[in-house]
Amino acid sequence: MKLSKKLTPIALTVAMATGASVVPGIASAEVSASVGIANMYLWRGQNLTPDAPQVQGGIEYSNESGIYGGVWMSNEHEGHETDLYLGYGGEASGLSYDISYWHYLYPEDGGTGPGTGLSDTALSEFVLGLGYADVGFNAYISSEDQGGSSWVYYTLDYTINDFNILFGAWDFDEAGNEEYTHLTLTYAYTENLTFGVSLAQEDTAGGVEEDPLFLVSYNIPLDMK
Repeated sequence: MKLSKKLTPIALTVAMATGASVVPGIASAEVSASVGIANMYLWRGQNLTPDAPQVQGGIEYSNESGIYGGVWMSNEHEGHETDLYLGYGGEASGLSYDISYWHYLYPEDGGTGPGTGLSDTALSEFVLGLGYADVGFNAYISSEDQGGSSWVYYTLDYTINDFNILFGAWDFDEAGNEEYTHLTLTYAYTENLTFGVSLAQEDTAGGVEEDPLFLVSYNIPLDMK
């Protein structure tokens, strides 16, 4: 699995799929869930399902202390992905903050037979987020070298009304990885229906898609009461 290809911070909303800053609500303990479909799996300015739509769903628990955790699943080009995450978020004097740990599992890459399973092929990140007013900043930091390069992926985004514009950039500690930057613009037409366009520019030679990508996504919250 190429490191520059996978690692999705959870996407119960399109904002999370594209990397925008999201701090969970912590007013009271609750369980939330959603399912969704999109014409592509738009991940950090790249399409991870070039030959198929994306179908995804997740469930999350959060409480008034600021602690939250959940599971998210999706198809992708090479099979399926299951994400496990645990974090803590809050707000003080108008500044929102969030720290979380994400574990991304790809069972198809682990092979078949005895000893194989969800944990056989995995990637993980620590995610640090800050937000103030309509501006958000996130840093996605590899938790280990995973047998290759370590990385940090940065995003800076701004939300105005129903629009969000996000700039993302990769930084690997070794040469030879597919470093690139991208701009992603999303528009929430309704609470469920979102449109987006993303354009990437590669910094090194590789297989990064640089043509514009157009997203249509429909997300359905599920009543967990």
